[in-house]
Amino acid sequence: MKKTKVIHIVEDLNIGGLERVIESIVIGLNRNKYDVEVWCLAKGGAIAEGLIRKGINLKILGMSSYYNPLNILKLSCYLKNSRLKIIHLHGYFGNTFGRLSAVLARVPLKISHVHTTYYNLKKRNILIEKILAYFTDKIICISKATKKFVEEFEGISGKKTCVIYNGISPVGKLSYRTAVKRNSYNFSKDDIIAITVASLTHHKGHRILIDSISLLSKKYLNLKLLIVGEGPLRATLESYVRDKGLSSTIIFTGEKNNVFPFLIISDLLILSSIEREGLGLALIEAMAAGLPLIGSNLGGIPEVIENNVNGILITPGNSNSLAEAIERLISNQILRDEMGKQGQRIYLEKFSGKIMLNKIESLYDRLSNKYGNK
Repeated sequence: MKKTKVIHIVEDLNIGGLERVIESIVIGLNRNKYDVEVWCLAKGGAIAEGLIRKGINLKILGMSSYYNPLNILKLSCYLKNSRLKIIHLHGYFGNTFGRLSAVLARVPLKISHVHTTYYNLKKRNILIEKILAYFTDKIICISKATKKFVEEFEGISGKKTCVIYNGISPVGKLSYRTAVKRNSYNFSKDDIIAITVASLTHHKGHRILIDSISLLSKKYLNLKLLIVGEGPLRATLESYVRDKGLSSTIIFTGEKNNVFPFLIISDLLILSSIEREGLGLALIEAMAAGLPLIGSNLGGIPEVIENNVNGILITPGNSNSLAEAIERLISNQILRDEMGKQGQRIYLEKFSGKIMLNKIESLYDRLSNKYGNK
């Protein structure tokens, strides 16, 4: 049987939720059915290097300017010569730049994958999205909230969209043999460790989280927080932690390609986003590891956290609301354990890597059968 050639297009592949989803897709797709490649428009990154080591055909095109029409033509020529059947596009720049080139190259099937909500788009950007949607065969939305954004904010027909939740497969065995050692961060066996995994950017709400830990730190001396991630606000946030006298309570680990060794030693995960969140891959990873969750009641987070079942939803941007949720969990191990078990059940029912891959492969096959002669 002849394989279907699929090329995934993205700006770069540094460490992040979108990037880890792409990694899961391209590694997990059935190699007997699909010939898969990944093209990074601008540069590579840690996940790109990992994919190359795992035998994925990955190209870095070095197109640093998105406003140069020659680059669109150049990519179009590359696509024509690749003889692909399906182009699968990720991220705002990847979607825009890639679809323009794919239309010129007459790529048979074009799939746009929307990983978050861009409510700051300008009118001209929305117009471009509407035009490109006309030439797009399907728009994958990672949550119902993202689907609502595409249809209501961008004005794109629901006939074009579908929801496929992000899914992950745990990296390595989830056991204490692979866990980070608590004493690496001067944590004791009696410490209760909260963890957040997110880029250090404004919309992730780290300052609100730090404020909530500050409210609890004097009462709960054994409460610790791991902040996993990197970003432009790191120096500012570290300074904020020092000013509050929390340097021994809140630890910045930096960027980590595999977060599971940190999840294993943690007792709960917090995602304190204040503006937008397409779904929250860190929530899914934490559920797979059996952790209870706390997350802001916005975007796609309520589609992952069933309030008072596998976690607690809190008011976005409210440190008091977050502190109350944290206190409720850290003071009740039975509740933490029960929510962790429920989270693993929900993960297996809705968010496993296998479920995501089956739905993506089913979409590829349906489109290929429907538009086989395009």
